Amino acid sequence: MMSTRVPEITGRVPVKLTAKEEEDNPEFVHLLQQLGQLLTPDGVSLDVHKDLKQAEETLRLEKHSWLQSQILHRELQEIILDYELKSRDTSLTTADYEFKEILEKCLNYAEVEDYLDFSPDPSSNVTLLGLSHTDVQMYNPYKKHIPSMQQKLIPELEDRLRKKCENLVSIFHTSTLTDSSNLAMAKASQLPAMVERSLRVTKEEKQQLKVMKEKRERQFWTYFQTLLESLGMLEKMVNQYRLGKQSRSNTVTTEYLAARCDALCLKIKNVELQVLCDTYTAETVAALTKIKEHLQEMTVVKDKDLHRVNLALKAYSAVGFGFDELAEDYGKLKREMENKEWALNELAKSNS
Repeated sequence: MMSTRVPEITGRVPVKLTAKEEEDNPEFVHLLQQLGQLLTPDGVSLDVHKDLKQAEETLRLEKHSWLQSQILHRELQEIILDYELKSRDTSLTTADYEFKEILEKCLNYAEVEDYLDFSPDPSSNVTLLGLSHTDVQMYNPYKKHIPSMQQKLIPELEDRLRKKCENLVSIFHTSTLTDSSNLAMAKASQLPAMVERSLRVTKEEKQQLKVMKEKRERQFWTYFQTLLESLGMLEKMVNQYRLGKQSRSNTVTTEYLAARCDALCLKIKNVELQVLCDTYTAETVAALTKIKEHLQEMTVVKDKDLHRVNLALKAYSAVGFGFDELAEDYGKLKREMENKEWALNELAKSNS
């Protein structure tokens, strides 16, 4: 079986090879070592890597210059806004009003110069309306006031920027609030490094949070899968042991209740027979036998009478039509005779 080892980096080119592969391909290993002298570990040529670093440095400097311009531009806008707010509360002095007007107009002319080079091609000479920066400065009536304005503007800008730097430093160093201005500015010189360190720490914490989130998600799905397996095992145990034993217990209980029901039925039958035995003794059975014989004799006599009456009814029915009326009249006469006999008997009783 071929032995493997931890992947190595041959030269400066990251290639994962086993010991067996290196032994079998010495020419390829030599080629990788030569490429390692021309390529970076990322697979980029050294010349391209150098040009990329130089371009990044140029971009950093341009970005730094642009940020400085933006900071100054925003500070000038804030100064103009402060004078506007101040003029709403109290009337400005003539010097302040002239300073505010000159600063605002000069800023407007400077902004116009930014819009002249509107073409995305840096080598293009086309400008807005064919104007040049010299043309804009030539027609700027406030150009002559710029030196006198800068004498007041520069100290004010420095003071405002110093206060903002001190406020930013106080975020990282709370003790700066009690420090002197020179000491605060000395700490402010370290502000970029502190901001970069804070950004780096924040980025690392974000990466750690991302890793923790991924770990938590993996743990969640692991716990969830384990919970599903536990529930399946629990359901199996319930069905196999709990419900299985319950079924056998129900069977035994059913058989017990059936046997008990049969026993109760036999007891009831025994009680019934006992009641019959207590009710029908030898003397009672003899008397009932005699009563039965008497009833049978009476039944025979009644059957004979019924037969005789049926024969008589058949004989009367043979007489023909009108027999019903005659029978009804006979019944009425018989009832009247009975009523009169009863009345005579009562009369005789009353006379006696």
